[in-house]
Amino acid sequence: MTERQGAFTISTRLLLSAGQRAQLEQLVRSQRIDLADLVSMIVADQCDALPGALGARPASAVTIPIRLFLTAEARERIEAWTHARELGLADLVSKIVGDYLDTLPDTPPAPAPDPSRASAEQIRQRRSELGRLCARRDAAGAQTPAWLNSYIAELEAELKRLEG
Repeated sequence: MTERQGAFTISTRLLLSAGQRAQLEQLVRSQRIDLADLVSMIVADQCDALPGALGARPASAVTIPIRLFLTAEARERIEAWTHARELGLADLVSKIVGDYLDTLPDTPPAPAPDPSRASAEQIRQRRSELGRLCARRDAAGAQTPAWLNSYIAELEAELKRLEG
């Protein structure tokens, strides 16, 4: 445990179901916030109302290493709670974060990438690669390896297919 800007840094882990992990990942991306900061805020908000009991860990729980940034007061409350119940910090933090995620509305799946944009990006990348390979072939002259010529031919055929 170290002290950071008035807050204690505690290393632990989250034990979440795959669905909760995906929901947490979506939340981190949509809020553009660091995972440790988000989890620390969730835990700090629930410090005054720690759960009376913990349920069983989710089957096939996903383990996520995490840091918590807690004030001295919050750290003492959590430490007292875990010692009184002889439970691990990871279980408590997982319960708090899992309960929080369960209260959130279901997030819609991320929109599928636009196929025309993906194709345009693929074409741009293939053209760039083709240009580099052709320059390499031209520089090698008569010593051009056979694999390079066949790779260039395959790349040209793929470009025709993508542009098709």
